Amino acid sequence: MTQIATVTALPAAPGGLVELTVVRQTACGHSCDGCGRCAGKAPDLVIRAESGVPVALGDRVEVYSDNRVLGFAALVYGLPVVLFLLGYLLPGFLPEPWRYACGGAGFLLGLAAAVLCDRRAKRLAAVSYRITRKL
Repeated sequence: MTQIATVTALPAAPGGLVELTVVRQTACGHSCDGCGRCAGKAPDLVIRAESGVPVALGDRVEVYSDNRVLGFAALVYGLPVVLFLLGYLLPGFLPEPWRYACGGAGFLLGLAAAVLCDRRAKRLAAVSYRITRKL
């Protein structure tokens, strides 16, 4: 997965990680003049990346992130939905309100697992970024 970023800080030591700012994109593309429904701009994402090419402050670069990003996204978005459906469909012998309660409990459990996984991934720096080229 590649993204466009701007170099905001250079490493103190040679071979260190470069700090980049990635402007987050939304599905609508932020064409607020056209629809006026946007609640606000998505905050920029600050990441650290390995640099295989020489860069300077303010350079726009292409950044590659490994495929684990997509796995984390699937976990965060998919796990709560899957656990809701399992919680609702598996106890078919229960009355309807109890099935909704089991589905809601599964959804909350999925959210809690996604939050814990996100915190662990941030702490372990599980996702790596690499600058592939200067634009």
